[in-house]
Amino acid sequence: MKMVKRIFIGFVVIIIVIQFIQPVRNTSGQVVPQSFIDTFQPNDTIVKLLANSCFHCHSNNTKYPWYTNIQPVGWLMAKHINDGKDELNFDDLAALSNRRRNSKFKSISEQIEQDKMPLKSYLFIHRNAALNEADKKLLINFFQSKIHNN
Repeated sequence: MKMVKRIFIGFVVIIIVIQFIQPVRNTSGQVVPQSFIDTFQPNDTIVKLLANSCFHCHSNNTKYPWYTNIQPVGWLMAKHINDGKDELNFDDLAALSNRRRNSKFKSISEQIEQDKMPLKSYLFIHRNAALNEADKKLLINFFQSKIHNN
């Protein structure tokens, strides 16, 4: 019985200690010189859809829910956001070459069309980020219209 009690106390101590090890937050606070919205001029509906379903993981400014302050959830979220930004960062799109930007726009369209984005794991908690067929069509048409054949 003493061993079970020691293991439990050790577990509680570890849980408490890890709460002090917070991941770096994805909040730059800086205005990007060539922001996505200024450069590509999406309408308000597109901006709302992107803000609700994409920007949290694919931009330099994430709005964090309360539960990301609890570890290890915060660590998992930080990894998820970093992986998302490595793949696509809307704040960097305007600075890419036409070829790379076109590739990103094609990829975005394909990901949305194939229901790969937003991720199912994200939608599990953020149900309001789900895209219906009309939303998907709007986004796909928007990104397709931005592809330039050079």
